[in-house]
Amino acid sequence: MLKAIIKEFNSNLGFRLSESTNKPLLKPRWVYVSLSHKCNLNCQMCGVRKILKGQELDFNLLKSIFKEISQWGSDSSIVLTGGEPFLRQDIFDIIGYAASCGLNVELVTNGSLIQDYASAERIIHSGLKNIAVSLDGACAKTHDYIRGTAGSYDKAVGALKLLCQAKKKIAGGPQISSWVTIMKENVRELYDIIPLAEEIGLECLVYHPVVVNQDDMQNTIKAGRFWLNKADIGILKHNIKRIVAYQKKNNFVHFLHDPYLWADYFSGTLTKERWRCNPFVFIDIGPDGYVRSCGPAFGNVKEMSLSECLDTKEAQMARERMRLCRKPCLQTCWAKPEADSMDNIINSFFSSIESFPASDKIQAMEEALASLCEYKGMVQELHS
Repeated sequence: MLKAIIKEFNSNLGFRLSESTNKPLLKPRWVYVSLSHKCNLNCQMCGVRKILKGQELDFNLLKSIFKEISQWGSDSSIVLTGGEPFLRQDIFDIIGYAASCGLNVELVTNGSLIQDYASAERIIHSGLKNIAVSLDGACAKTHDYIRGTAGSYDKAVGALKLLCQAKKKIAGGPQISSWVTIMKENVRELYDIIPLAEEIGLECLVYHPVVVNQDDMQNTIKAGRFWLNKADIGILKHNIKRIVAYQKKNNFVHFLHDPYLWADYFSGTLTKERWRCNPFVFIDIGPDGYVRSCGPAFGNVKEMSLSECLDTKEAQMARERMRLCRKPCLQTCWAKPEADSMDNIINSFFSSIESFPASDKIQAMEEALASLCEYKGMVQELHS
């Protein structure tokens, strides 16, 4: 427990000072890898299948990327996305190699290609730490409309049931979760997804609000067809209260930030003072090899190492653009509220060790001080 507290302190400190100096003093928490933009569904809020057609990351290049990340000595997690990752014929080779490097590997899927027990069992044995199946409605009519494909709800639910069944049989395997995209079409069903998820046997449920432009969050506007209107926001607030009340009794729903911010996001009253992204927490590697956080690309893994991409002049400019952005996107991949300020970091640290014996407190404070000194040296070196 004490080790985890120190680890969290170091992480928060690194992200805070990285943001202050606009230098990657710590590696990204999340590395999203878009294997290709091929998809067998036609989700109406997603435009990735229309761009970078025919491009995908070569397996040998992926192996090089995973090996590099494994040598970072960080807690970085790999999230395999697309398109639909299971359209890759070598997907299990990709998962297996990343896992063999000692990396935390997660995967996001629409679930449509997991339609038999053998497939589910293979996924459970694959080495994944988490598999998330998108679920955007409590009934087939809503989910199928949003996903643009009849029968996609039954396939998603069927996939989740098979995964839970396979995991229960071997008493191990990845966390099985669902991601729900909040939008006008499903705002009335947000709470109703919880009993459905419980019935299926899921272990985690995550909500995140829809965006209009997935390629550039800074260009997100309220003109999207899935955006909530004034009446919808009242319904959203009601469901937030119900979800929060449920979550207090059951940690099944996982919040990465204050859920009440969802209403402010859709009403246009959310400010960067209340929610801020950290430019160093998240990066995405596209199927063309270009690396982005938000906005323009700042390097290509086909031409240089991933670490070199993070330290280019273009990367610094992209992060500065994110720092100055006044359009909070409220996407969980950039969220690190614990690292928003030094006060938050210090107060959280002392609160966490308050109940420990005096000897443990002294050890924790000594290690925290050592981390501060180490980062101080790194910052001084940057300015020398």
